[in-house]
Amino acid sequence: MAEAIEIDVLRALLLAHRRWLRQEKGGKRGDLSLVLLERFGLPGVVLSKAKLTGVQILNCDLTGAKVDEVDFFGASLAGSILVKADCRGSDFRGAFLQGTDFSEALLSGADFRDGSLMVSVDGNARPAERNEVITSSEHTGMTRANLEGAKLHAAVVRKADLSGAILRNADLSAADFSGSSLKDADLRGANLKGCNLTGARLNRAAIAGAKLDGAILKDANIHGVELELASYTNLDLTEAISVDDSAEAALKIADLVLAHEQWVESNGAIGTRADFSGRDLSGIDFSGRNLSAAVFLHARLRASNFSRAILDLADFTGADLTAANFSEADLRGANLAGTILHRTRFTGADLKMQVAHLPNGMTREFPIRLTGCRFGETDFTGVDCDRLKTDGIVPSGIVAEPAFRALFEFPAQAQA
Repeated sequence: MAEAIEIDVLRALLLAHRRWLRQEKGGKRGDLSLVLLERFGLPGVVLSKAKLTGVQILNCDLTGAKVDEVDFFGASLAGSILVKADCRGSDFRGAFLQGTDFSEALLSGADFRDGSLMVSVDGNARPAERNEVITSSEHTGMTRANLEGAKLHAAVVRKADLSGAILRNADLSAADFSGSSLKDADLRGANLKGCNLTGARLNRAAIAGAKLDGAILKDANIHGVELELASYTNLDLTEAISVDDSAEAALKIADLVLAHEQWVESNGAIGTRADFSGRDLSGIDFSGRNLSAAVFLHARLRASNFSRAILDLADFTGADLTAANFSEADLRGANLAGTILHRTRFTGADLKMQVAHLPNGMTREFPIRLTGCRFGETDFTGVDCDRLKTDGIVPSGIVAEPAFRALFEFPAQAQA
């Protein structure tokens, strides 16, 4: 476990390090290896070429710091702010960067490859321990950061924000950037061979001369990306999406949703029922919206977010719902017949039968329709359901409790 350093000791170390950089008498290279710094305010601190192997800099402010050519091997910078910091040529191999903000930082030539710091304990080598830390964000921020020529081979940089970042000629081969934003990023000449870009947002990224062989683009948004300028012979684009994320496009969808919510709340007196039939709305965020009885016939909704949305009696017939999120959504009586449900999440959703009251005083029952669906890693964990319209067999590609699985066994014609 790293040990905390006293502020007076730190000040003396920083002064000696400055003298060392200037080659002055009394100078000594700063060494904070395996030291704990937590909630320190160190904006503009100068630690160029310092040795910080295994250091734990947690929730600290290093805005504008000079930490170029620093040894951060196996370090933890969780929750720390390095906005506009100079990190050029630094060694971040094996570093823990949860919630670290590198926005507008200089990171060209930095090494972010994987690595594991080992320490000697009682003569035995073992991985260095890290202190527990709570950060305000789980995501690494690198918006507009300069990572030109950075070494990120096999690095794990999931759900990071690299919007507008410069990654020219960087090595991202075999790295994991799943769920990250690379919108408007400069990837010209970068090596992306075998890079995992599942669910990444690459809108308008510049990729001239980039190497893309074997890159994984499942559910990745490639709208505005000129793939013909990249270099590849083996690239699977069948599960990539291309959705306009511009403010104008978002406003049009927002207007349609608002008109539909007015239609629902007024029982059709004002507003308009939303009909998204045949449209590609992949990646769109509908979370928490009221889309009761909306129409999504044969729509493409890959990786769209419907969590906590009201979707009772909505019609999704034939829609592609790959990787869509329906967690805790109200789907009572919805029609999901013929849908593609690969990696779709329904965790905690309400899938009970909907009972409609007709003008003649009669009622009509609408159980969820799951006939003709294509399942695969479909997560129904924790759903609330009483009846289903099914094909009469339990599909092999679902994750669900026994009670829900049993509902599939009833023949479709025997259900209302």
